[in-house]
Amino acid sequence: MPTQNKPLSPQRRPDAPRPGTTLLKKDKIRLAVIAVILLGAMFAVFPIEDRVKLGLDLKGGVHIVLQAKTEGVVSGEDDSVDRLVAVLRNRVDQYGITEPQIQREGINRVAVDLPGVSDPAAALELIGRTAILQFRQVVQGGPTPPPEVNRENYSSDEAFDKARVNWEELMKEYDENLAAFEETVKDDPNLTVGRDEDDGRAYILGEVYVSGGELSDARYTDDEYGKPAVAFSFNKVGAEAFERATADNIGKQIAIVLDGVIISAPFVQTRISADGRITGNFTYDEAVRLAIMLKAGALPVEVEVVENRAVGPSLGEDSIHSGVRSGIIGGALVAAFMLIYYGMLGIAADMALAVAMLVLMAVVIFLGTTLTLPGIGGIILTIGMAVDGNVLIYERMKEEYRSGKTIMAALNSGFRKALVVILDSNVTTLIAAGVLFYFGSGPIRGFAVTLSIGVLSAMFGNIVVTRALLQILLRFNKNLAL
Repeated sequence: MPTQNKPLSPQRRPDAPRPGTTLLKKDKIRLAVIAVILLGAMFAVFPIEDRVKLGLDLKGGVHIVLQAKTEGVVSGEDDSVDRLVAVLRNRVDQYGITEPQIQREGINRVAVDLPGVSDPAAALELIGRTAILQFRQVVQGGPTPPPEVNRENYSSDEAFDKARVNWEELMKEYDENLAAFEETVKDDPNLTVGRDEDDGRAYILGEVYVSGGELSDARYTDDEYGKPAVAFSFNKVGAEAFERATADNIGKQIAIVLDGVIISAPFVQTRISADGRITGNFTYDEAVRLAIMLKAGALPVEVEVVENRAVGPSLGEDSIHSGVRSGIIGGALVAAFMLIYYGMLGIAADMALAVAMLVLMAVVIFLGTTLTLPGIGGIILTIGMAVDGNVLIYERMKEEYRSGKTIMAALNSGFRKALVVILDSNVTTLIAAGVLFYFGSGPIRGFAVTLSIGVLSAMFGNIVVTRALLQILLRFNKNLAL
């Protein structure tokens, strides 16, 4: 008896979508990776207040330009300016200023941008002082200038005039003694005249026992009366020299000289080895700055201030608000275009765009990158570039689908063929950003950094996030069409 032939059901192709089926293992892996990165990015970004470091143009601060005053630097014969930049950066970093910009300009200038600094005078004191420290022999101490007389301290004009005449006589005597000191040291290069910064007393200074170059550490401390002071420690060579100097000068004075000014001339009471303390009429801020300058080292070259100006934060606040507003409007327009033009596929692109922006901000915060106004421009530019990859992928998918392939096959082929173009375009953008970062300075570098991070974040959104979302849509929506 002949067997009855049963109608054959159409065979499903392996790559055809299977509505209602569970996710494949590789899809689950992609989603797990995206979820971990997304959670990490959200943890890094929110709450965003005070997490993003703002540059000088957004936060305000101080802009200072210094010019080195040596012939060697002008002719480019030495590395004094490079060493100057290194010392300035060391000082500023120890002072705790957030993301300063210190860079060489031309042959003999250095520009210093200090975001968040509200006191230009204190900033200039920190970076502009030479900080050449010396411990010198006191050969001879001179007179102290008399305090100037004030009218309010006297009951009558006659008493004030009499005191004024007496003061002028004492000042004349002081000037004569000072002139005699200057004459004494004129023919001896090992001697110099110094004055105490507190009371103006003059000293003839001799041998330099130890210099600041032998310091291994300097830090803020309090003296025995609770007043601000600076504690210091010498390295091995400095400790041996200082020990010999203090042993030879017990009961005598040793002058502590900073930039040619005597800040203290204490009497040596006992032999001192590696550690000591500088006391004087310091405020807390002055003692902290002095400790930083001594620890960071002296400037290798004398400098003059070419420009010193404060930058207010009001312009920065307006720029931030304008930048955020522009980013929101631009992002909304891009998202609306993708949604209208690509329908369901546009939803995947918009979600990938949101993830890319979140990852961008997380990386900016994690790396401690300073956000500048051009940097905001780089972020806004990234919004358009982020969906550019999706457009390439979707158009390639449409071409593959029209050629007769199934939706799933078109997806795989579209991603594979568009990937080369996406990589080529983004690599060229990264090269341009690298050139900007290498040759640029300040805000230009900020633009290059945010652009580079944005390109990498956009690639992650295009290649990983979009594909994972489309895989889900295609497996659970049989009516999805390109």
